[in-house]
Amino acid sequence: MIVLKFFTALTASLCLTGCGENTPPAATPNDRAAPPASTAPIVQTPDAVITVQTSDGVTIYGQPYFTGLSADAPLVLLFHQAGSNGRGEYGEIAVWLNQNGYRVIAWDQRSGGDHFGKTNRTVDAIAPDVPVEYCDAYPDLEAALAYISTASLADKAVVWGSSYSAALVFRLAKDHPDAVSGVIAFSPGTGGPMAQCRARMWLDGVTAPVFALRPASEMARSASVEQRETLITAGAEFLVVKDGVHGSSMLVDERTENDMSAVRAAVLEWLARTTGR
Repeated sequence: MIVLKFFTALTASLCLTGCGENTPPAATPNDRAAPPASTAPIVQTPDAVITVQTSDGVTIYGQPYFTGLSADAPLVLLFHQAGSNGRGEYGEIAVWLNQNGYRVIAWDQRSGGDHFGKTNRTVDAIAPDVPVEYCDAYPDLEAALAYISTASLADKAVVWGSSYSAALVFRLAKDHPDAVSGVIAFSPGTGGPMAQCRARMWLDGVTAPVFALRPASEMARSASVEQRETLITAGAEFLVVKDGVHGSSMLVDERTENDMSAVRAAVLEWLARTTGR
């Protein structure tokens, strides 16, 4: 059973609801104040690109960020939001995680696009008759997870989702408990297009630790409140982020126009507990 900690960001700092005067860890030097700029000393060459075929024949593309890390460093798989792609949404975040000791692969799913200044290579190469709705992207996540075993990268990985993929990672954890060490979900999708793949559909089978985050601006919706209660009841940690924006972008100062170092510190603290780093 996961130890329940219900986080809420009611002020500029974070406070633990129901836990007296305790507070989560403040930002540390390891947080590096912000995800580093694209000029950070991480070199990715064209031959570093990963391609994997899904169970239904789609070729998906992944970008690894491993530089300077040992083969036993914890592995995190990053999945993007609607209209997006791995390199664009996660370029800065991936480098920040890499610099804090986590190997990362940022994936392009079939349901995506050119948001955040990069192209989605999976979308660019996909056949026109392939279904590309949000729930249809689940085989992409499965193929990405299977790759870590076939490539002998790790026994387990943390699976990290954003918006629609933040719902799909719950199914991934349920279907493959031996390969998932943790689930981190930013603004898990709840809308009509997610009717067949919402997070709550898979919760009973998730045994890995779960950390869900949602900006305070989204908590006015009844679906978000209901989801929070459902996740907390299931034992997940849930962070309401003041000044956050939708999806994983809530970690990036430039996208929120606010200092998000306390939220990044909370993510690093959860990752450290989850991976035993």
